[in-house]
Amino acid sequence: MRKDRGVRRTPASEDIPVREVDRQSGLAARRHGDLGEVAFLHKATELGLMVAQPYGTMHAFDFLVQGGQNIYRVQVKAAAHLRKGLYAVNVCRNQGKKLRPYTTSEVDFVAVYIIPERTWYIVPVREVVDRRMLMFRPKGSDRRDLYGHYCEAWHLLREPDGLVFG
Repeated sequence: MRKDRGVRRTPASEDIPVREVDRQSGLAARRHGDLGEVAFLHKATELGLMVAQPYGTMHAFDFLVQGGQNIYRVQVKAAAHLRKGLYAVNVCRNQGKKLRPYTTSEVDFVAVYIIPERTWYIVPVREVVDRRMLMFRPKGSDRRDLYGHYCEAWHLLREPDGLVFG
């Protein structure tokens, strides 16, 4: 058995918590994005939707979803922290050094996962065109949530054209 010479090992109980390391290194947002994608895959599959993930990272969307006759392009976003009492979600993509809002030719829906509340918003892309950020109110807020009618709106991914009015 080999002995480490001059190397002090830090017991796990003294390690910096993972969340703190994430925050310091900028990985928290990526970790939230990964969690959002996994949660979307689980929830959509549980609801009987067919979900496929495109190969590569060059696409503006994360998943293809079939819930009826149509196939929809879905971009998943996640938020974990309140900022001034709201959950803020970026709804744009990096294109070189620019942040560019999603367009109707790239994405059909943005699925927003509010991690602490385990709540989903299925937002049609027409609501995010020309926007770079959406704000969501926490559960129990006494103020009106602009996107409240899209809360848990999974049925939109089953409708013939994805959108039903009335």
